[in-house]
Amino acid sequence: MNGRLIRWGKVTGEAVLLPVFLCLVVAIWFPWLKLRQLVVGPRTKPRIIWGPTPIINISTNAAADRLYGYQSDTLVYRPYYVTKDFTYNLERWWRIKPLALVIPWAVFLWAVLRYDIFQLYFDGGFLSRTIGKRLEMPLLKLLGKKIIVSAYGGDVRVERITRTLGEYNCCMDCTQRLKACICDDNLARRNLAHVQRYADSTLSMGDMTEYTPGSRNDLFYWAIDLKKWPFVGVSLSSSPVKVLHAPNHPQFKGTRYLEACIKQLQDEGYPVQLVLVTELSNEEAKEVYKQADIVADQFLIGWHGNFAVEAMALGKPVVAYIRKPEVYLPHGVECPIVNANPGTLRHALVTLIENPTLRYELGVKGRQYVEQVFSLERVGARMDRLYRQLQGDGAPVGEGVR
Repeated sequence: MNGRLIRWGKVTGEAVLLPVFLCLVVAIWFPWLKLRQLVVGPRTKPRIIWGPTPIINISTNAAADRLYGYQSDTLVYRPYYVTKDFTYNLERWWRIKPLALVIPWAVFLWAVLRYDIFQLYFDGGFLSRTIGKRLEMPLLKLLGKKIIVSAYGGDVRVERITRTLGEYNCCMDCTQRLKACICDDNLARRNLAHVQRYADSTLSMGDMTEYTPGSRNDLFYWAIDLKKWPFVGVSLSSSPVKVLHAPNHPQFKGTRYLEACIKQLQDEGYPVQLVLVTELSNEEAKEVYKQADIVADQFLIGWHGNFAVEAMALGKPVVAYIRKPEVYLPHGVECPIVNANPGTLRHALVTLIENPTLRYELGVKGRQYVEQVFSLERVGARMDRLYRQLQGDGAPVGEGVR
């Protein structure tokens, strides 16, 4: 009963806030725009805001933007344990329930007065947990904002499509339906149609392109600061060989197949050790990653994660399942990830365990690959071209990785 009253109070409160908020937008925005144009003139570069999904990539992508002279900030309501490195972290205030009701509306109003380009994900923007969720993008368009919507995985994956992708997929062991991914096909279809109606550009990578037809898949938008991830390579004389795995979602990463494979190899006498990394901050995890001889990413999803990018930056050989390498991976650049699913995982690991020189060579190639595709400079350059295209002052769409 108390839960129903709380939900009723939340909806009622937001219903009162919504008309007041819309009036504020109209009353403040247009006079503010005219005043800004009179006082400071048009901006030479648009201002960019990323959020509120609290994944680490929005911080590194904002840093990539700043390399190219943009003011680019991040704002989250509640961060994950991985990192709290955001320009604006409202966790302290979000914990106060009366404030949590008002914060999204205040943030949206503040953001439209301050920023020109909104970098969001498919699971919504700053009003995503309010009754104004469906109004956010139309309002941004009305106010002349540019909207870029990217996929990160769970915000677009649906069960129907996933199960058609092949024998190995991230639904096969799932026990968290509608919790970890969007899952529901009708809901996803409506969400995709809404996003594509209002977004100026939609971006995807890897298997995420299966769920977002019409999106660009040539920007590879997971930037990494290579100064913070120096090359360390691997030892040529490690024993046992350390296979490192960081399963934030074990049932989607195929963790049980990796554990069974390592156990089998140990029983056969191979000098191998499995190292699992869980619930550490990104900085803490990095120090553990440096000790790895082989990094095992995932074997079900069909696309590598940001974890693999970090591992390759450190010069570690990476094993992961890439379902359609010729489609998902960037063209014209050699990707050194060892492609393996549960059926081929043992062969891949044995090859690497028995060949320390190969491990080192793949680590070197991995670093080169990240420098070419995911460095701040490369991602920043591609985003700069996209921003200029949206402003009507850029190169043609489709230049891809370079």
